[in-house]
Amino acid sequence: MAKGIGIFFVVLGHNWLSTHEKNELHIVIFSFHMPLFFFLAGIFLRAPDGILRFAIGRTGSLLKPYFVVLTALGVLKMLRAALGGSGEAGMSGTSYFIGLLYGTGDTIEWIALWFLPHLFISLIASLIILRAIEACTDNKVWIVSAALLLLGIGISSIDAYHHPTAIAASLMGPGRFLGLPWGADLIPITSSFIIFGYLLAEPAKSMKFSLPGLFISAVVFVALHFYFDDTIDLNERVYDSAVVSTLEAATGIYITFSIASLLQNFPSFRKPLAYLGSGTLFILIFHGFLQVQAFVALHHISPYMYLNSIVSLAWSIGMSLLLWEMAKRQRWLSKLLLPQKPQKAIVRDELERSAG
Repeated sequence: MAKGIGIFFVVLGHNWLSTHEKNELHIVIFSFHMPLFFFLAGIFLRAPDGILRFAIGRTGSLLKPYFVVLTALGVLKMLRAALGGSGEAGMSGTSYFIGLLYGTGDTIEWIALWFLPHLFISLIASLIILRAIEACTDNKVWIVSAALLLLGIGISSIDAYHHPTAIAASLMGPGRFLGLPWGADLIPITSSFIIFGYLLAEPAKSMKFSLPGLFISAVVFVALHFYFDDTIDLNERVYDSAVVSTLEAATGIYITFSIASLLQNFPSFRKPLAYLGSGTLFILIFHGFLQVQAFVALHHISPYMYLNSIVSLAWSIGMSLLLWEMAKRQRWLSKLLLPQKPQKAIVRDELERSAG
């Protein structure tokens, strides 16, 4: 349910309601929605079979959809360019696929997909850090200290990546290229949120709704935005304030979990949100394209920008979920885009189903 709430805000953050003039809604959403997803990733960060096995598993769930979708998109664009399609003339296939391999928001066609390769390397980095600390001590204070140190390093160095990196400029020519390949420069920041999710996994999963807790966190969140108006935009390499932005992210995450813990008591909210959360991958991949296309099309027939924005938001989520359902029902699409269960897990599920 928390993922469902989070992915809704991701789509809303890329909607005209939020993006025109980067208004207050944009600032508020971006202050917590990406930290939320890294925190969520940390909650389920477990590697009982070792880091290598973990990496292989995440290759299927994160890197496979990234490369399949963007490769297919690139091939379609090359074909359209070859056939003289409008808007594709002069497009360089070499630049496109080098950009795909570089894997940042500035070098790929569908910007939101930068999250997938970056999450992959950030998860592995977090595991290595945790294993290194836990090999020396089981004192959680050292893990918290390491996470805070990483966050400080990441925030203090984020401005270094506002300029084109030499490697990107040399491969793709002059342009705007924020960050290192796969957003490696963001690892100190994102791994810190992953580690905090790892540390708070049990309290987060067993969290009970607290009205005073929600009220206090909401007051703090609103006050921080009212007085400081700082935000976070990792793709743009923005982290306005080490203290204020981090508190906004922390309170935003807490508010999300509070709302999820409250709404789980109501099936009419629980089921749709849980379903939305389950389809997060496909919503992340396809919402940007679907939302823009719908908004542009509606603009030709309706002068009501706010209505067009709401309709395009609903359309992008609905169609993304429809594509997800189609992928689940088509074996070849499922193998291409969806993570596949290891044979052990398939056997275990069958045994449990038989015993049940």
